[in-house]
Amino acid sequence: MKESTAKFIAYSLRPAKQTERRLLLDFLKCANEPGASVSEYRYVGMGGTMFYDFHLLHRFLGVSRMISLERDSETHPRSRFNCPFEFIAVKNETVASFLANDTDNARTIYWLDYDDGLGPDIAADITSLGTRVTVGGFAFVTVCAHPPGILGKQTRDQRLESFQESLGGLAAGLTADDMEIANFPATVHQILLAAFTNAFSSRSDGVFQSLFRVEYKDSVPMVTVGGCFTSQGHAKGFSDRVRTDLPFLMGSQPYKIRNLNLTDRERVLFDMAVTTAGGASQHEKSLKALGFRKRDFDAYRDLIRFLPRYHESII
Repeated sequence: MKESTAKFIAYSLRPAKQTERRLLLDFLKCANEPGASVSEYRYVGMGGTMFYDFHLLHRFLGVSRMISLERDSETHPRSRFNCPFEFIAVKNETVASFLANDTDNARTIYWLDYDDGLGPDIAADITSLGTRVTVGGFAFVTVCAHPPGILGKQTRDQRLESFQESLGGLAAGLTADDMEIANFPATVHQILLAAFTNAFSSRSDGVFQSLFRVEYKDSVPMVTVGGCFTSQGHAKGFSDRVRTDLPFLMGSQPYKIRNLNLTDRERVLFDMAVTTAGGASQHEKSLKALGFRKRDFDAYRDLIRFLPRYHESII
């Protein structure tokens, strides 16, 4: 079993990851409808030792039924010690074991936020989600979008052979070009989409809409794919709400969270520039003089509500 990254990665400063978390909160709000508040959902995730997503779902959405899965028996005591709320059950259990034995039929938000690369175990977990998610529930899976383990040292043909052997039909149609490092995030996205499609293909009580597809990078590239399992009657309403609230998520490829690395003074100007109606403002002209370009303004306009702010105190 792979060692928990909580032992050697400082998760305190991960702006791209935190941006993704805040995007996911707004995505979850799109499910709110008369008689179905997200605050009443159960959340099953991987809180590690920091529980960032648990904090956010409770404080901003009111979710108070929560389960955190920690597979590493050495890290589990630290997870229990750092658990921020009494209502979080911290289990020393793998995802596969939990999904196999869970009998709670409550509407649930599952976020399987792995630090592993894509492999057969994760594909099997997605298959299990296809039988567990109730109508109105959510499922998200995050994986490393860099060739995992020994695959990183192999040739692209060797990677292709390994994927075909370990993932079977999910790797159908892949070529050696798809195994190039530069193309790997797109390949992981394609396989995750196929895994979700297959997992829910036998369900006749609703439709799974994989509308949350995000790629980000703090240290290594990561890809998240997920969505909501809605009834046929609510499917269009849900997708219309996402299109209205988060239109940049509706492209054919994962939305890439840009790392803008702005100073506080630059961010004040960006706030003004992207919210000024009409033509180019003086704020925009000032930023362009500093070297910022149209793609920076477009990215900031998308993410203005979601980018975190960090402050360092110099004593």
